[in-house]
Amino acid sequence: ENLQYVGAFKARGACNAIFSLPDEDARRGVVAHSSGNHAAAVARAAKLRRIPATIVMPHNSRPNKLAAVRALGVDPVLCDPDELSRQAAANAVVESTGAVLIHPYDDPRTIAGQGTAALEWTAQRTGPLDSVVVPVGGGGLLSGTLLTIKERWPDTMVFAAEPELA
Repeated sequence: ENLQYVGAFKARGACNAIFSLPDEDARRGVVAHSSGNHAAAVARAAKLRRIPATIVMPHNSRPNKLAAVRALGVDPVLCDPDELSRQAAANAVVESTGAVLIHPYDDPRTIAGQGTAALEWTAQRTGPLDSVVVPVGGGGLLSGTLLTIKERWPDTMVFAAEPELA
């Protein structure tokens, strides 16, 4: 997944979410909140679809993450570095512009896109595994992987793993 454009699986979810929007919704643009990879993925997917994007990012986001979004033609809207502030800023954009929120992990379109990583991986296997361990942050990759694995191999156990210091 580090070979994806933004260096992460987030490109899958953002592209799926944005390219699956009906044209009427897409014309209103999209908004996302993220401190990094989802921000750049949404900015890029919107650019590819040629629709407006607003990206809400915490003011303390890493400089390279802010630069990546700006390089895609989006000047981030900065907010306080907490979930409530991010969501409030994104909601304000939705209310004022009618843009569609592309949530980084709590959106069926994003989850389905992120699940394509597991879909590709399982297609290369000849049979099920006893278990699969999936990294988890917000849960989008985990959700998409879980749906894919359980559809293909219902008896395979799926475990979420988070780094100890995360």
